[in-house]
Parts: sequence; C-alpha cells; structure tokens
Amino acid sequence: MNNRLIRSAAIGGLAALAVTPAVSQDEEEYDSFRQRLRIEQNFVGGDNLGLENPSEGRTALATTRLSYGLQSETDIQQLSLAIGAGLRFGNIADGNTMRTGFVDPLIALRYNREGANALLALDADYQQTDISLVQPLWTFLDSDGVVTPPADFSDIRGSGERRAYNIGARLETGLTDPFGLRLRARTSGTNYIDATDDELADYDNTSLGLTALFRLNPVTTATLDMSYLKYSSADATDTDRETRTVQAGFIRELSSIATLTFSAGYSTVDSTLTDPLTGVRSTERSEGPSGGIDYDAEMPNGTFNAGFDVYQNQDGQRGTFLVTRALELPRGSFSGNLGVTQLEGADPEIIGGFNWIYNMPSSSFRLFFDRTVYTDSSDEDRLTNLLVAGYSHEINQVSSLSLDLSLSYTEASADEESSERGTLVLAYNRELNEYWSFNTGVAFRSLQDEAIGEADATAVFFGIGRNFDF
Repeated sequence: MNNRLIRSAAIGGLAALAVTPAVSQDEEEYDSFRQRLRIEQNFVGGDNLGLENPSEGRTALATTRLSYGLQSETDIQQLSLAIGAGLRFGNIADGNTMRTGFVDPLIALRYNREGANALLALDADYQQTDISLVQPLWTFLDSDGVVTPPADFSDIRGSGERRAYNIGARLETGLTDPFGLRLRARTSGTNYIDATDDELADYDNTSLGLTALFRLNPVTTATLDMSYLKYSSADATDTDRETRTVQAGFIRELSSIATLTFSAGYSTVDSTLTDPLTGVRSTERSEGPSGGIDYDAEMPNGTFNAGFDVYQNQDGQRGTFLVTRALELPRGSFSGNLGVTQLEGADPEIIGGFNWIYNMPSSSFRLFFDRTVYTDSSDEDRLTNLLVAGYSHEINQVSSLSLDLSLSYTEASADEESSERGTLVLAYNRELNEYWSFNTGVAFRSLQDEAIGEADATAVFFGIGRNFDF
C-alpha cells in the first residue's frame, strides 16, 4: 500500500484505497487472482478543518476503516473490485456538519474484455466523503502522471457530505474488419447533503457517442462521429444543457512512427434556464463548427504531439493550439507542453505545463505544473493553474520521510469568483513488518476565496494499518 495514499487517508479520514484496488499485478503473469483485506485506524486532530472564516474551532477524529480489493486477470479479460467503509467518532467543531458513525462508503468496479474482433470496457464507482476533508491534488494523479481534479474542486468549502457516482461503458466491434463501430456511454453526478455552503449545487452529466470507422486501406481510416452531452444542475436557474455534435474525419499513418488525425463538423448547444424572478424557463442556442487536427510522432527518446482543436459551448467557440514533448531520462522522465487558447470574443490566453520526475538512489522528486482550461461544476470553462510537488527520502529499508505540496488557482470568470487552495504535508512513514505499517505527520491547508476571504487549517495525524493478502 502506497504511503502517500495512507497519508491522504489520514488527512481526509478516507480509505487508503485507490479507485482500483491496491493489489499489484505482474504484467507477465496471467490467470492470476489476488485479494487484499486492509484494516486501518486513523487519528486526526486539527483546527478549522472546514476552512471557515471566522474559524469554526477544533475537531478531533478517530476513524476505523475496513477495505477490500480484488484483482483477476487472464490473457483476454481483467476484473478489479474495491469496496470500503469506515466508523468515525470524535469531537466535532460547532457549526461543522461532519457525520460520525458509519461514513465514507466506497465501491469501485472495472471490467475489460478483448476478443479477437471486439472489445468491451465497463466501469462504475460510488463514493461518499466529507466536504471539510477535501483531498489534496496529488490524490488525483492518473496513470499518465497528469493531475485531473473533480469538476467541483475549486468550489468545495465548508462542511457536509459529498456523494459522487460515475458509470461508463464502451463497446468496439470490427477491430480487424473493413468496417468497425465504437459505442460509448457515461453518466456521472455529485450530490451534497447538509452542506454549509449554500452555493454548492447538485449536478449530473450524461454522454452518448457513436463512431463508425471505415478502414479504406492499411494506413487510412475514415471516421464518422456523433455525440450527445447533457448537463443538469440544481442551481438558481435549474440549468439544463444539451450539446449535439456530428464530425467526419480520417486517421492516416504517415509512417511507422507518425500519425495524422483530422476531424471537422458542427455542434449545437441548447441551454434551458429558469428566470429566478419570473420563474419562466427559456432556451438559448449557441452553434458553430467544431473539429481538430492532431499530429503524433514517436521520437528516439520519447514522443511529440502538436494539435489544434475547436469546440462549441454555451459561451461561444473556443480554439486551442498545443505542442507537447515527452522525454525518457536516465533518472526519470520529463514532459512539457505549451500553447494558446481563445474563447470567441475574448483575448487569447497562454496555456502549458510540465511534469518532471527525478529518481535518486535513496530519494525521489516530482514537480508537476499545469495551466489549462477545465470545465467546472457549473459547466463553465475556467482557466486553472495547478502545482504539485513531492519529495520522498528513504531513511532506511523500512522508514522514510515525505514532503508534499499542492497549490491551485482557479481564475475568475464572468459568473464565478477566483479561488486559491493549498495543502502542505510532512509525514514520517514506517513499515513495522511485512504486513503492518504506520505514518504520522502534520498537514497545513489554506483557502483564499473572494466570497469568504482567507481561511487556514492545521492538523496532526497518525495512522496504522495491516494488510491481509490472499
């Protein structure tokens, strides 16, 4: 079990369990079946955990968590399952609506199957967490080393319960035929219970897509893509938004190491809102061309990509040009990108970032920065700046020190205010034996918001856990 995940769990009172089970899988091993049962005891004591202004006071928590992970893999299919929940007790600050008793249930399922001429992928997850125990940015690192926070990350403040679900399916047929189909569907949403911030609004997203592939010859594939997106929010205007897009294009292998992808089409965006004063619902339409061109190439020591895309949203048309280079280094890796994005009628904005990993004999260092456009929980494009830095030093074979920092700055828009959030964690981690491990440390969090001003929280934590592997 990764010590960083354990540390994040202690801070948030959550499971030290990723979305997929923390059961390692040897890439060369097939027909494997592995299980892990983990029990943890976490203690957290801190001031103003809800990041309120003025401070809400002190909170002390004790959380016992039980989690289970399963992973099964054969040469044609993979299955993973994770479930967990906790029992929390403690002294909660006045005004904080954090729950005790049975808390933070989690279930996550992944299934992939690939046959000779078809592919099926299914995933589903559901998780309840406490708003005042929001996770830091490094917990949202994906398998590619990219930080992808949830849509409401910049909006979370105060206390209450956050319930999130995500269900998706993808089916591809005709993998080796002249004609193939890709079907995709996904629904996700977030609900807030007893939230102290009345600006947090429940929202849901649904997407459907169909792509037809016409393999004209060994190096050229023509594509026809149709997609439908629906966004709904229980905000002040009861927003409902539907986006329909049709695009045609091609994928061309220019050489054994280079590929060119092109698509062009048209999008319509229908937004239906309720006037808060009159209660009358009305629909507005935004429409225009959409598409993109993308060039990918393998390099002797990494990859290169350059792309330009245009898409339509309720505010108009946005165009983005981005160049990316990834390098494999003797002691790690480095990838960087730089580009420009512009919304119709607005000034162009510089975007870009980098991800640097450097490994030393007894320590490692990661530095990630990204300035890009994210779609927030209000379905609005927001320029967002993310920074994640992490340093880990092995004291000996069983113990280590780690220091992690995450900073985010979501810039103001026409309808939303700017928000700054930071987390700094110093921790000592130790493996007691093959099965037992513990960590302890201190965490500092801050929030600066135009609505509430500045707020900060300091906490100390201790966690101990045991793995049972089968």
